[in-house]
Amino acid sequence: MTLMRLFARGCVSLAALAAFAWTQDFSATADELVKFDAAIPRKERGADAKAIQGWLTKPTGVGPFAAVVLLHSCLGLPAARRSMAKTYAGWGYVALFVDDFTTRGVKETCTVDFPEGLSDAFGGLAYVSQLPYVDPHRIAAIGWSQGADTALQIASSPSGSAFAMPDDLKFRVAAAFYPPCENQANARLQIPTVILIGGSDAVTPAADCERLAQRQSIVSWSFIQARRTYLTIPSLSVENGCWVCG
Repeated sequence: MTLMRLFARGCVSLAALAAFAWTQDFSATADELVKFDAAIPRKERGADAKAIQGWLTKPTGVGPFAAVVLLHSCLGLPAARRSMAKTYAGWGYVALFVDDFTTRGVKETCTVDFPEGLSDAFGGLAYVSQLPYVDPHRIAAIGWSQGADTALQIASSPSGSAFAMPDDLKFRVAAAFYPPCENQANARLQIPTVILIGGSDAVTPAADCERLAQRQSIVSWSFIQARRTYLTIPSLSVENGCWVCG
C-alpha cells in the first residue's frame, strides 16, 4: 500500500489530496526555470530584494489552478524534482520548486541555520499568486526537513506578517515532511497543517512532532514506520471538502 493510501486511511480531518487525483486527469507541461525575488522584511522595506530562482510546472489547461510552493531540504533540490512536480501537476496543481541555493552559490546548509528559506518561500508565494492561471486563494506550502521547518514557520504566520506582502495574500495549507519539530515546540499553527514523520527517523524524532501536533486544533500528523526516504508526497485539503476543487 502506498504512503498516499496509508495517509488517506489515517487522516479524518484532512481529506486526501490523492482522492482528488483519482477523479481528475491532468497532464503536465515541461518544467520551466523562473526567476523571482525573495520577500523583503518589513523592517527593511526599500532594500534591494534578493533574486532567486525556481522550477515551475503547470497542468495543461487554462486554470485557475491551485498551487504548491515546494521547499527543499538542506541538501538542495531533490534528485526526483521533475517527477515530483509532474505528479503534482498531474493532480491539477501548479508546482513551484523554490531553489534557495543556486543564486547564493550555496551547496548545502545542513550544519548551519538558514533563515533565508522563509523569505524565499514568501517570495515564491508572491510570484505564483500573480500567474494568470493560478487561484491566489489556493496556495499551499510543502517542505522537506529544513524546508519542513520553514513550512511550520509559515503555518504559524501564513500571511508572512514579518514581510512586505499584500494584505490579502497568504498560504492556506501547509505540509511538512520529517520537520525538526523541536524548533517549533511553542508554535501555534494558524492553518490546516499535515506533518509526516518517519518512525525510524533518528534525525528528526517523531515524538517531538507528536507533542507539537497534540497542542494544535488544526493539525493532522501521520507516523509511518519508515525512514525519511519513503516520505515523498503529502495529502492536502481543507476540512470540509477538497481545497483544490474550486
